Amino acid sequence: MFKLAFNSTTLRNIDVFTSLRYIKDYGYDGVELTLNDTHLHPLQHSFKRCMDVRNFCTDNGIDIVCVAAGGPNALGDVAYEPSLIAPDATERSKRTDFIKAAIELTHYLGAPVLNINSGKPRTDISDDKAYDLLKTEVNNLLPDVGDIILVLEPEPDFLIGTTTTAVPLILEIDSPKFRLNLDIGHVFCCETDCYNNIEKALPFSRHIHIEDIKGGIHHHEIPGEGDIDFSRIVDMIKASGYAHYVSVELHHHDNMWQRALKESRDYLLKLM
Repeated sequence: MFKLAFNSTTLRNIDVFTSLRYIKDYGYDGVELTLNDTHLHPLQHSFKRCMDVRNFCTDNGIDIVCVAAGGPNALGDVAYEPSLIAPDATERSKRTDFIKAAIELTHYLGAPVLNINSGKPRTDISDDKAYDLLKTEVNNLLPDVGDIILVLEPEPDFLIGTTTTAVPLILEIDSPKFRLNLDIGHVFCCETDCYNNIEKALPFSRHIHIEDIKGGIHHHEIPGEGDIDFSRIVDMIKASGYAHYVSVELHHHDNMWQRALKESRDYLLKLM
């Protein structure tokens, strides 16, 4: 049986220790830490702060189940830039250095999974060339991951924006250290035959994000408040044998984080 975690991005405007306490108090056993200035930033953190976070989680029975290195403005004002598919090697290295620092931080935290994304398509480079750059950069990162698993999250309007583009890349790279972060809501924003595609993607998934979607619009809704049949989704996850954490990911709910924490867990637990 899978377990529920909560992504800290919903509480990104609150101190990290307070955020972790709230997540635990609302009944979650796991947390996915999204890297940002308020919580932890891989280029600005101290070893002591990382260990304080890890020790806090250990002392309070909170599993750090994933670290997310894909915050939109972690490297500047242009969202998600520079990315792993930037045509300029110097710009591209800023992202790879960021991810390498995130790998180190993930090791310090004792988390098993680091979540990344491809970056958005560009007008100054073809999608085929961008795909080749992404594959090269991922292969270059894998020797540094150690016992961490690098997971790629398809994002709406990104080069890798669907499970149907992510899975072939995973098969090409062919490493047990490179898997899929399956975001259930994103499938319903970007794909057709969604339930079938989720079923096909589950065997490649090492981490899962869960949120609802209404009308195919990329706005993360509390599970049960959109169009997704979560009874069907939960049954599919169970049937797949997935036994890791499913992370509730509601970055649009920072101004109603209490409701997001409580109602997501209440709804999903009834189905589980």
